Amino acid sequence: MTEPFVPRPDDRVASRPGRWTQQSAGAMFAAVAAFLLTRDVTFGFFRHTLPDWAYAATVLAGLAVSAVAYGLAVLWLRRLP
Repeated sequence: MTEPFVPRPDDRVASRPGRWTQQSAGAMFAAVAAFLLTRDVTFGFFRHTLPDWAYAATVLAGLAVSAVAYGLAVLWLRRLP
């Protein structure tokens, strides 16, 4: 008799939640790169337009762009073989 929760040999085993995979590592790299590029591009603009809120606006813009980059990278990396 076989165990009910053991995957069959032909089944693909999904990663457990919280496990660091190549997909999540690549997506995190894309998110960090997007944050750093956005920070470099937007800080000068926000420093002139919103001098009191330049740091906060730069961080918020960077977080928004990095969240989008992370989502797109995960979608793209899942399609790879």
